[in-house]
Amino acid sequence: MPGDLRKEPAMNKSRHVVMQVVKRSSGSATHHVEFLMDNIFAERLRQLRSLVPPLGSLNKQRDLVIDKVRVRLPNAIWRTGSQVDDGVEGSCIVIAAEGSFNCGGKDRTTREKLVTYNFSISRLIELHAERPDGETLYIRDGTFANDEPAESAAGLWVASLNEPEVVMRVPDAPSDFDTLHDLTMRPEQRAAISPPTHRASFY
Repeated sequence: MPGDLRKEPAMNKSRHVVMQVVKRSSGSATHHVEFLMDNIFAERLRQLRSLVPPLGSLNKQRDLVIDKVRVRLPNAIWRTGSQVDDGVEGSCIVIAAEGSFNCGGKDRTTREKLVTYNFSISRLIELHAERPDGETLYIRDGTFANDEPAESAAGLWVASLNEPEVVMRVPDAPSDFDTLHDLTMRPEQRAAISPPTHRASFY
């Protein structure tokens, strides 16, 4: 109604965050992990950050100091290239006293720990608020990669994750190995498979 000064609730932004995984000691391909972020997720990060106070002279003197908080991240998707890696378990986010976080998991087969580079919680929340709704945030080597030059390592990494998949199509002309029944063979193909006029003798 006129004169109503109540503010409209802020629109809940939603986006994917993709983070590069530290190179694996087993030598296999580098992974990346992605998760969905919205305003509620950002607020939870703020709350969890408040549970891990910065290490100062006062709390360093105490016998028990919480310097990290680990929380489950069940909807994280781990990938190798464009392929989903179903062999990762225990996805989580670890929030450190320095105000940074990383994502972690464990390879079911090798039991190797997978972990991303650290990234600032306040910076992630800032990017979520400032960047357009729906834009994926790419974080490589602890750096926000979206605005990095295309020829840089970060730019090439982002481009490699966004390469369109090759679509297989029927060739313009059938090859000798086509098995499609509705394609007629070319004359030279029919000639190539016509029975020989004589047979070789083994005796």
